[in-house]
Amino acid sequence: MTLRRELSDGDVRRIVQESIKLIKRTQRETRLPISPNLVSTSNRLSRGEFKAKHINNRKNRAYAMDFGTFQPPNIIHLDKRLPSCDQPMNLPDFAETMTAYSGIHEVIHADDHTGGDKLLLATRRHILEAHVDKLEKSMEILMKDGGARGIDGYDDLASLWAVQYVDMVTHYRSYVVLRHMRFPKLDQIWSRLRNDYFPPNLLTNIEVTKGSDYVFTLFTEKMGEYCLIEALDEYNVLKEKVTASYMV
Repeated sequence: MTLRRELSDGDVRRIVQESIKLIKRTQRETRLPISPNLVSTSNRLSRGEFKAKHINNRKNRAYAMDFGTFQPPNIIHLDKRLPSCDQPMNLPDFAETMTAYSGIHEVIHADDHTGGDKLLLATRRHILEAHVDKLEKSMEILMKDGGARGIDGYDDLASLWAVQYVDMVTHYRSYVVLRHMRFPKLDQIWSRLRNDYFPPNLLTNIEVTKGSDYVFTLFTEKMGEYCLIEALDEYNVLKEKVTASYMV
């Protein structure tokens, strides 16, 4: 087992700076709007706070994806133990890619905030307007189970679903950057997200059939018309079509 030193605050600053460069290059070469506000975000983060902290404290989650946090307007924290996130399997390439993934993920969150969190707000409004039936059913289930802390009504639940959707989109955009830059072991990282109830793999599965340009329209041109529910429905329709084609 190879032991590696923990991240320092200086390492976090360097990772953030490198993440900005990777996003910028990917945007230029793919012409995909990964971080539309990157110039302003870069300027804001140049005056930001960067800390290495112990973030992921839950047991048995060696490959969990929550190795970073963004706090508005320009604070990014990464887990000190990122260089050893491959333990006990000892896969240095995995740790390198996971570190880059975490930095890019938080920079994209920062970029969304720079742009006014438009996707988050539009998605929340869409859920409240288009999916009252599902909010009602979910609240009934929550109440039968004794409720959930911080969720007192439809507004709170819609906000939670909107945050989950934005995070799913952020995972996808992070993946697109690292895939374009050909980082190793990326598929291993991506497969770990399949355990989530609304995994970002939904978007890569849609991408296989409809392309990356189409997927990006879902959170640009179709902002406020699409959320977790539409993503799951679209994925299921595509899966049924693939299954039907095999049967024929």
